[in-house]
Amino acid sequence: LARATYRLAKHPNIQAKLQAEIDEHWKDEVDIDYDIINDMKYLDMFIREVLRINSSTHRISSRECSQSTIVCGHHIEKGSIIQADRYTIHRNIDLWGPEDPNEFIPERHLVKRHPLAFMPFGIGPRNCVGMRFALMELKMALANILHKYTILPGNELEEGMKIQENITLSPEAINIRIRKR
Repeated sequence: LARATYRLAKHPNIQAKLQAEIDEHWKDEVDIDYDIINDMKYLDMFIREVLRINSSTHRISSRECSQSTIVCGHHIEKGSIIQADRYTIHRNIDLWGPEDPNEFIPERHLVKRHPLAFMPFGIGPRNCVGMRFALMELKMALANILHKYTILPGNELEEGMKIQENITLSPEAINIRIRKR
């Protein structure tokens, strides 16, 4: 949520698109629900872009190589521990171009990508068990906030987030303000 509010404060044009979509799908007299949230395609693209650019971890769970093999000219011995670098994958121009993969562009998720290009929760049968819950929780929180408020930069919103590494990667502080719509 902190990473998402940072992006909203930095990109008011994207925030306006999100608020327009939320207003279109959510009438004041109706409580927001699962079906309404799932119809919000731009919200989904926005969240996917937040997770692509600002993953909560850099690495995916490691795997042990079950047999010796050669991958892209590199010999990998049986028993070697293999670990993908999510940061590099999520910013690879070949996977996320033609636009600069370091730029925040939610619309890039309109294009079908390689199935392993986007992996904020890991991949395969051992991916994050809480993925669907986390995504729905984030969508509901953002929809509720943006329905009533606009996120604005604080007095000291920095160009980049300072990240602290613990079990996960998290921003040290996000300086934003909110204004009632």
